[in-house]
Amino acid sequence: MRQGADLETLLGYQLQCAWFVADSDGRASLSAFDLSPAKLTALILIRDNPGSDQTALGRALNVNRSSAMKLVNILVDRELIERRPGRDLRTNALHLLPKGEGRVAAMLTIMRESDARITTRMTAEEIGTLHTLLRKVGPVAKTRELRPAVDLVAERG
Repeated sequence: MRQGADLETLLGYQLQCAWFVADSDGRASLSAFDLSPAKLTALILIRDNPGSDQTALGRALNVNRSSAMKLVNILVDRELIERRPGRDLRTNALHLLPKGEGRVAAMLTIMRESDARITTRMTAEEIGTLHTLLRKVGPVAKTRELRPAVDLVAERG
């Protein structure tokens, strides 16, 4: 279907189209691990913020408390992370397990290959510019315990 000038000039629409391409390739790339790009993002955030709690993880992923708990339960069940006593009786500190470390390393390699596929028509300079510009999209960030996933993904690229 033809995209008119309006869709071609709406940044949100263009970002959504790019996200769909990246997400589809990422999901296909990670299918052997039976994990989604979102779960990989959670693992990376837990690795980079050892001892953080579910609430902080949920905020960083922009998901509600229930979704964060479900995500953590899946990662615990797969023996990729563990819950340890947190800063008080109501919280748990999240930590990546050795199996999780190995999986993250392997999945990052695969996701970098995915990134290379989806940016194959871009020069290295254009990819760098894209990373710079993506970090500028959105309102000025409020201070958070964990950095937003978008910042992490942009830095790793």
